[in-house]
Amino acid sequence: MPLKKNWSCVFLIGFLTLGKIEFIKFLSFPVIGLPVLAQERGEGGVSEAIELYEHGYKQVDRGELKEALITFDRALQKVRFEGDRQLEAVILNEIGIVYRHLGNYPQAGHFLNEALTISQNINDRQGISQTLMNLGALYYSQANYPAALDIYQQAMEVLPAEDYYGWAVIYNNLGNIYRALGQPQKALIYFQQAGALFAQEDDDVAVGITLANMGAVYHALGEYSQALEFYAKGLAIASERGDTVGVGQTLLNMGAAYEKLANYSQALELYNQGLEIMRAIGEEDSQGQALNNIGSVHRLMGDYSQAIEFYDRALEIRRNLRNTAGIAVTLNNKGVALFEAGKIAEATQTLYAAIDALESLRPGLSDINKVSIFDKYRSSYSILQKALISANKPEIALEIAERGRARAFLELIAQQLSPEAVAEYARVNNPPMTISDIQKVAGQQNATLVQYSIISDNFGENSALFIWVVQPTGNITFREVNLSQLETFRDTLVPFLAEGTDSEAESLLTALVRGTHQVITENLPTISTRNLRESHLRQLHDVLIKPIADLLPQNPEEKVIFIPHQELLFVPFPALLDESDRYLITQHTILTAPAIQVLKLTRQLAENRMPNRSTNPINALVVGNPVMPKLSIQPGEGPERLANLPGAEAEAIAIASMLNTEALIGSAATKSEVLERINAAAIVHLATHGLLDDFSESGGVLGAIALTPSDGDQGFLSSEEIMGLNLTASLVVLSACNTGGGRITGDGIIGLSRAFIGAGAESVIVSLWQATDEPTAKLMQEFYRLLPEKGDRAVALRQAMLTTMEEYPQPKHWAAFTLIGESLK
Repeated sequence: MPLKKNWSCVFLIGFLTLGKIEFIKFLSFPVIGLPVLAQERGEGGVSEAIELYEHGYKQVDRGELKEALITFDRALQKVRFEGDRQLEAVILNEIGIVYRHLGNYPQAGHFLNEALTISQNINDRQGISQTLMNLGALYYSQANYPAALDIYQQAMEVLPAEDYYGWAVIYNNLGNIYRALGQPQKALIYFQQAGALFAQEDDDVAVGITLANMGAVYHALGEYSQALEFYAKGLAIASERGDTVGVGQTLLNMGAAYEKLANYSQALELYNQGLEIMRAIGEEDSQGQALNNIGSVHRLMGDYSQAIEFYDRALEIRRNLRNTAGIAVTLNNKGVALFEAGKIAEATQTLYAAIDALESLRPGLSDINKVSIFDKYRSSYSILQKALISANKPEIALEIAERGRARAFLELIAQQLSPEAVAEYARVNNPPMTISDIQKVAGQQNATLVQYSIISDNFGENSALFIWVVQPTGNITFREVNLSQLETFRDTLVPFLAEGTDSEAESLLTALVRGTHQVITENLPTISTRNLRESHLRQLHDVLIKPIADLLPQNPEEKVIFIPHQELLFVPFPALLDESDRYLITQHTILTAPAIQVLKLTRQLAENRMPNRSTNPINALVVGNPVMPKLSIQPGEGPERLANLPGAEAEAIAIASMLNTEALIGSAATKSEVLERINAAAIVHLATHGLLDDFSESGGVLGAIALTPSDGDQGFLSSEEIMGLNLTASLVVLSACNTGGGRITGDGIIGLSRAFIGAGAESVIVSLWQATDEPTAKLMQEFYRLLPEKGDRAVALRQAMLTTMEEYPQPKHWAAFTLIGESLK
């Protein structure tokens, strides 16, 4: 009798679209099989137990879950009487899997842990690895992603290298987790690895299931037609195999795809078919999924009472299961329905409960996983802001806007403060800022804070811009901008939409920010660059500054700190142009920050270090134009050496002289030498290439600094490595190309600036594009000349820009640089 490999469905949170969170599931492969020794004994009680096991196994396949429990219990009693511990663990595993299907997670955990103990006691490595996989699936069903990742790591440590099927199972289930964490591309890699191993094992059924999971990834990426093709293959396989659970789940996933394609009648038909199947077999969790998604279709059709009724039914099931991820999803969706129905107070209460639930999923995750899961749910914060503004509570809406910013980033910075701060920010609900906290930060910074929040409509398109202005006195003013005004400029923005999109598919605001960068930095032969540059800079000024211009300080040396949101993180604020052709930097001293609370923590960091800060100038680390490493620019092409930067070398030599130190130039600027000096440096100035590739291959942490290769390294100091440093620098200057870039997330820009501040730097100066050598050298030297005199980094940077502007008037030469974090020297 061949070894059996059992698979079953495990839910996975779907993806976020504005207004509702869609719920889909993957098929997963917790493995369980009869041990070879037990199979060879063909007589007596053990033989009867095996027959009962076989029968129960078939009952599970047919979806007769409660009946299977009775059969497995009979098998368990017989095998315990016979004393066959190995077979006992197998049956305990199967019982645990069935209880997980039924949503009884405590019972599932009880039986799986009992099986694990037996396998460990008899040193059955295969049994240990299989039970660990099933425990991982259980933790995953409970949205305990840190525990699931840890348990799969344990399984990999005991799984034999030659057990290709087991490795395929683990890769498949890791794909499930990373999809749940909002990393579909990383999930796709794991599914591809699993599919290849299943094919090697000639398991066509498993290959088909993995292809269906890949279809769900395409679903998450918005490629719904392609997803439906994969789902259809999965449905055919499940139907042929008699897998009732697989059929029901695939029908639900297909319904979700049709819903995204706005085919609501087909979506409802599939959802109801799937619901009936799951109800018949007692699969509670999938019933909650079906009810949630049926509610969302009714909401999209404007039938809010029906939508709320289905959401309440879904909530009842998910609360009984203690399914926190599902609870967060359905509360969010119910809150949207209540808001659209005009029930603002109820909507607000429900949306608060939704974000409380989703935030409880974060503790224990790695930094990048905290970022990605937060990204999946970030529209909940946007919707709650809309509800609060509708209720005429703009200050409370500001608290929510701030609560939805840079949460993982704050935990990184807290690690540099104290063990108490780490504990405080790592709690389930790390401390959100209140209005009084925000007012206190404005006073401490002696600056006007401007916080933006981009608000989307029910179709996912940017519709409004919320702006709060917080004066140093504590006075708070709210303004709202209707982004439909960008329709006036549609013709000038369409050329800057991302390839493969159209003006309906992508935000015109995104196109405006992208287009502004392009017309500033590139020569576009088909467009009058100068006129378009000025037009775009004025348009951004009209949207971002003009509505609040009367609230900004009149004294140009008084600071304005912008807290941008989403694509606004890439706006070159100093270059924004008003109707009188004045650049914003001529009127204000400008800083930026990803969140107001980041300003609070970087100020605490500076104050903590002030008594011990060394004034020895040798503590400066200056790097310029290393011997460039090689990099493959295009996939499939061989590596090429990055371009030499002679201007950066001259810049570094001049600045090192000003700081009374010696620059690391050329072959001296090795990664090892930089790492040896960087933690002790009070000022770090890096004049070299900055890159935005994923050098860690982590799927999330982008960016690296180019240094001289040496033995044992390729010369790239990655963002992930930077975050592992323990910096004491008050200032890091990245005088390199596009060092302010990266991937936009709900946590801010994931790139070099975040890495350096997360590693302990109080402030960072980065560039939004590659500025030319001579103007950059002039600007940087002027900045360092002014810094001791002004005693404020933002003031010194502004004056350096104004001086550089006199000789190099085009914004591309002076407007690229922005200061993030603490400004006081």
